[in-house]
Amino acid sequence: VKTLLTCFSAAVSRTDMNGDLPLSLSIKHQCRSAVINTILMQFADAAGVLNGEGHSPLFLAFKHNADDRTIMGLLNHAPELATSVDRKTGLLPIQVATENEHSHFIVHNLLKRDMPIDLKEKVRAQLVPHHYSWNHIVSNTEDLYHSVVTKILQGCTQPQVLALAHVEGPDGKIALAAATPVCKHEIRVMLRLFNTLEVVNQRPAYTNPVSDTQIFYALRYDPPKEQSGQFTIIHDDKQDGGDNDYVEDWDDTSQVSSMSRNSIRSTLTSRSQQTIEDKLRRIRKEKGQQVIAKLTSRADVVERELKVRKDYHLSRHYVPAIISVHHTVQHAAYSEAMAEPGYCITMEGADTTAENLMLDMRKSGKQFPLKALKRIGISLLHMHEHGIIHCDFGTHNIGKFGSRWKLLGVGGSVPIGQPTDPNRGFYHPPESIVVENKRVPIGKKNFAACVVSVPAQTTYDIWAYGVVVYEAVAGVPLGPYACRGKRAMSTSEVGKIGLWDENSLRKALRHIPEDENARDLVKRLLHYDSEQRVQSMREVLEHPYFASTKGEDRNGRPSETGSMKSPTSQQSPRSRNPSTSSLPKSSDPVKMSPSSNTSSGAEENRLNGVVTTANNRSKRSGLSETASNSKLDSPSSQSQESRKSGRSFGGLGRFRNRRKASSS
Repeated sequence: VKTLLTCFSAAVSRTDMNGDLPLSLSIKHQCRSAVINTILMQFADAAGVLNGEGHSPLFLAFKHNADDRTIMGLLNHAPELATSVDRKTGLLPIQVATENEHSHFIVHNLLKRDMPIDLKEKVRAQLVPHHYSWNHIVSNTEDLYHSVVTKILQGCTQPQVLALAHVEGPDGKIALAAATPVCKHEIRVMLRLFNTLEVVNQRPAYTNPVSDTQIFYALRYDPPKEQSGQFTIIHDDKQDGGDNDYVEDWDDTSQVSSMSRNSIRSTLTSRSQQTIEDKLRRIRKEKGQQVIAKLTSRADVVERELKVRKDYHLSRHYVPAIISVHHTVQHAAYSEAMAEPGYCITMEGADTTAENLMLDMRKSGKQFPLKALKRIGISLLHMHEHGIIHCDFGTHNIGKFGSRWKLLGVGGSVPIGQPTDPNRGFYHPPESIVVENKRVPIGKKNFAACVVSVPAQTTYDIWAYGVVVYEAVAGVPLGPYACRGKRAMSTSEVGKIGLWDENSLRKALRHIPEDENARDLVKRLLHYDSEQRVQSMREVLEHPYFASTKGEDRNGRPSETGSMKSPTSQQSPRSRNPSTSSLPKSSDPVKMSPSSNTSSGAEENRLNGVVTTANNRSKRSGLSETASNSKLDSPSSQSQESRKSGRSFGGLGRFRNRRKASSS
């Protein structure tokens, strides 16, 4: 061919009787790439000339299975043919290429020339005119080119992947909806935050504008072998079984938590060599691990979460483990308002919180398990014995992870002896609240109450643990905390805690069932004086109240469930309400036995903290005879009797005086 062209160079631009140039003839007869490239070098414009049937040389190359070198030569000499539709068949070159199963390299090259977005615009995806090559690859190729889809997506940022997933095809369907199974999975994988986190809800579950932090519920999957270069991994939990695997001597739970089980599974190293059937089988078996994704723009928030676990050797059995920390400058795909650069802390996700479980069990008429209270106490003991105070302990920060209970929100914890943050937390003890009386007109009471910083001691958290125990046993929140953190506490509610005394505690104990151990524990946990409050969680866990978790109930009988008895099963609501004993005995109805069931209305009132009207009174354990009789009953009954007697003798005296006056 070279010799002929040297002797007769004009032949390279002449057509035969069918209107075909030498270039088209060489492609049709599958000549070697060296021959075709020689013709192209002699007459480069031939790459853009259609043959007698109206087909381009690129179309002929795909149709007659030319090699990659030939096709790349044609594309380099006539790049505009990459997106031109064949006149006779109406097909794009990429459609002909996939129909004839050309290499992934060629298909990838064609696809990059007809992308629906500008790949250079990384921050905000920008749509551009296109010929639906992307939709064809993900929808019409039976997953044969799923690796091409993966390669394209790995070079995209999160906003770009989101845009590609929603590109509409010629039929109006978006790419994600119309994609074949493996391609759809690859898009979903790349839609995951940092290729591992599939956000359950794009609306944040929690937002803190002060610390510029947002929390999302997510499912964590094993990352793909080839990851995007748009982020770096600052921390990756290796499950090395070091200090963060420590188990307290009180703990009788299995040492393998839900986090440990999920982390043991390793990713397959030969994913790229799997067949489509194997890949589909693996996709069907894939299950995400429930986690929490904490997004923030502040490095100090990340450092605090990592530092408190490392410096105080907090075990993953009592505090949620940090699975990974990612850093990127372009992670704002799920929240446009997130500042950049950004960090993502991935932690274990709880099945539920103690707050939600208490509410659910209360609605179903069940009592919060005693064993759960003990395990929550063990987690708090772990923090205290490692020299740190939680300072925001409460039902909202207690998570259930499988069979374990762990403490959430430990990033803001304070070392023992250091000042507490008055703006952090909800269940502040009385010693941290200052109450001042305001000058108001006579006959009115008004005061100002505020939370102040105090040295962090174990009694700070023990008070909050007492609030949790009280709600679990009584079935209602402690009065001043009735808002349960759903709104800011009012001044009067804060003031009630600041003015907490024996009388306040006595009123609160009315909702506690007739259980000496339960009442004694609550009194010691919720003592107004921090010096007389229980001083350590170890002492709390040694209390006789928790003896039933060893297989016996509080009366020494075998226990099947290990959970606390419902107050309604021990006594009627009326026997727990001493204030109703002041009613006249003549109006007492027939007394009900303690084992009789209360009405649904009375039960609802009891759960809501409403005092029910009852007439029989039993002596309260934990209250003196003077407190239970004279203070609660005597004043009201004596005053009624005195008023009756005063009216009777006064009327009799006036009657006698009138008779004497009339006789005289």
